[in-house]
Amino acid sequence: MIKFFRKIRRQLLSENKIRKYLLYAVGEIILVVIGILIALQINNWNTERKNEEIKKSYYVQILQDLEKDEILMNQGNVLIDSFFVRLAAYQKNFRENQLSFWDAATEIGKVFSTENAHGWNFETNTNTITTLINTGDIKLIPTEIRNKILDFKYKQSGLIDYTKSQNIIISNASMITQKLYGGSDMPTRIGNQPKIVAYFSDDKIALKSLLELEALLYEQSQLLKNGMDRNKELIQDIQALKTALHEELEK
Repeated sequence: MIKFFRKIRRQLLSENKIRKYLLYAVGEIILVVIGILIALQINNWNTERKNEEIKKSYYVQILQDLEKDEILMNQGNVLIDSFFVRLAAYQKNFRENQLSFWDAATEIGKVFSTENAHGWNFETNTNTITTLINTGDIKLIPTEIRNKILDFKYKQSGLIDYTKSQNIIISNASMITQKLYGGSDMPTRIGNQPKIVAYFSDDKIALKSLLELEALLYEQSQLLKNGMDRNKELIQDIQALKTALHEELEK
């Protein structure tokens, strides 16, 4: 093709047809420009197609992460509900019956449960969103959905940080109380030790222990109440984000 054009140019020059040569040269330039534009357009189409495929792949991965998070959060809500059921039972028992300080302390111990701490120290599935941010591919996502994703991650991280920090505070305070008074199985462990029994039979010691446990119980209930409220808000965000992502995938 290049040889063909060169041949035409030489022929025009040899015949001294300068005007035709100039017109031909301009036409050739226009053809070259058109060819470049077409090549650029094709390249843009290919880039857009690849970006669209990457974007949809991210949508699918994010949806999978959201599904797992929603299940985990709903499980957390079930655990929290069970805590408040036990709390209500303890409070009813305390109001209606005359319990000794140590019996009341033992009942408080039944309200606490390791499963609550486990349910609220969860690690969410943020790998896909983190990858989007770190690679810069977040810019491929439409602004409205991108803002929803980033807002969700911000709230999610805030909930994780809040629950972890509060659990550490409660755990540390609980350790101090346990070191001073032992656990709910203390009466069984001390056995027939008169001096120890006498110490723990002192009403002042028993009352102090009960009040400290009540304080821990209050802090735990506040943590779980606030956590559940924020958890429910996140579940609503998940459902809205899932709907938006499904709509994008269907386009």
